[in-house]
Amino acid sequence: MSNRSAVLILEGPWNLDESDRNRSSVLPFFEGMAKQFSDVDIVHSRYYDLHSFRSAFDELASHQYDNAIVYVAGHGDGSRVSGAKVVDILVKCNLGSRKANITGVVLGSCFSAGTQKQCLSGTINTMIQDSNIAWIAAYRCAAYWFTSTQVDLAIIHEMLQATSDSFESRDAICEQLAEAVSSFSPTAAVGHSGEACDRVSLQGGLAFFSQPRGKGQRSREVTADVWEQCDQLQLRIEDMDDA
Repeated sequence: MSNRSAVLILEGPWNLDESDRNRSSVLPFFEGMAKQFSDVDIVHSRYYDLHSFRSAFDELASHQYDNAIVYVAGHGDGSRVSGAKVVDILVKCNLGSRKANITGVVLGSCFSAGTQKQCLSGTINTMIQDSNIAWIAAYRCAAYWFTSTQVDLAIIHEMLQATSDSFESRDAICEQLAEAVSSFSPTAAVGHSGEACDRVSLQGGLAFFSQPRGKGQRSREVTADVWEQCDQLQLRIEDMDDA
């Protein structure tokens, strides 16, 4: 096993405007973040459909890391991220998780945790059962591109620093995830609801799932637990006055 960590980025085309031919990318943000570390690799591939996703994943996840995080970024509709179904993405992450030592997955797309009409919580929990994956972050809204990328960056930055002990209990995983988003306002808009275009807060639009290490541990949604712990991390006005 390598003593290095890695972010395995699989990115679909964004086409944010008519001239966007694979111009827009999350890659530069993560390359900048990685310069803070001496032991983090950023590996990246584009994909366009399920076949190219599988090929890209096999290449990126061919090495075993000390701590690998998969970041799947692309347009989503509640069932797919770019050209691959969320179910198929998570199956691939599950099957490759032990070889590459994948500890977490961020589904950086609109409605990657489902929509109001079709929640994907049960699917996500089922698809990562009995894998090496300890946590997942995904969206329940049409996420704003730049804003959500910064949130994803903060989550991955924090979880790269997690130790093996951080995955031993659900509380420890939630605490680490809460720390990751603690610099953001939970009530700030991270996206909108879709057709109605009602703005959705970060707390309402970002979902978390955890699967602690150990026999008999199962994956479940921990969104409420993470935001509760995040609230406890906030400085209060009276705290600042006392300082």
